[in-house]
Amino acid sequence: MYRFVLIVGLVLLLISCGLATPLPTATPLPTATPLPTATPLPTATVIAPLMSAADAEKASADLLSGVQAASTARSYRVEVSMSGNGNMGAVSLGSPQVPIEIMGMKGAFADADYTFALTGFVTALYGSNSAKGIRVVHVAGQDYIHGPLAVIGALKDAWYRLPKDRSQMATPPLYPAGLLALVVQSGVSPTGFSLIGQEPLDTLACQRFSGNRAASLAIIKSLGDSGLLIDTTPEHIQRISSDLWVCADGSLHQVRLTVAGTTPATTPLPFDFTISMHMYDFGTDVGITAPDPALDISPSP
Repeated sequence: MYRFVLIVGLVLLLISCGLATPLPTATPLPTATPLPTATPLPTATVIAPLMSAADAEKASADLLSGVQAASTARSYRVEVSMSGNGNMGAVSLGSPQVPIEIMGMKGAFADADYTFALTGFVTALYGSNSAKGIRVVHVAGQDYIHGPLAVIGALKDAWYRLPKDRSQMATPPLYPAGLLALVVQSGVSPTGFSLIGQEPLDTLACQRFSGNRAASLAIIKSLGDSGLLIDTTPEHIQRISSDLWVCADGSLHQVRLTVAGTTPATTPLPFDFTISMHMYDFGTDVGITAPDPALDISPSP
């Protein structure tokens, strides 16, 4: 170790006195020629396929025919859902952070007969706080409702015959075919919808249409006219969209709407709702039968 330190010290001394011959300066390596910068490939331009005038006219005719066919269907099954937040009438529901299920309806309609089950907030309007919701059957002019439903005296977990003066309890929140009839009657033009693609639904090949603002506003107005308590004033709606599915059997099978806006008030009232309606099994036996047994509701004292 000491020899190494001594040798290093001696070399430094010789260099400082100019006695040692300096080491030759290393010849720097030639600078590498940079590789040429790759020329980026041009960005591909996606061009939506254009429809011929004849194809566009046929698509519009298919849409109008599909809505009309569903609006006059004699029998079908249906699933309806509505979720979101905001004011419905005088009631404020949910929040932007915690939207709620406002209504879920699953049922079947056959001419004047129908059956449906309701879930969500709307069941409170029927006086129910059951997780099972409300179940109703209407057959041959007679209404039935499943208990328990204390507000009308149906205290057991059983089916009850509703007296005529309680028939409003058996009214569905909306009639899907009737709603579509209102859409047809609204005069909305099928040219307000664009065919955006093909999608399978209910094991059928279906065409999906997307509505512009005017067409979507016409549909939401029809919902308001059918009794749904939402703000349908165009000036209050900032965002709205609609999609409709018409399938190979010639009927409209699904409608999906989103609507958001603000109702003016001392404190502005924002709202944001999503509504969907799925109809299927058109023209089939949907199996609506009167429940048996069924109890009579005791008259109020």
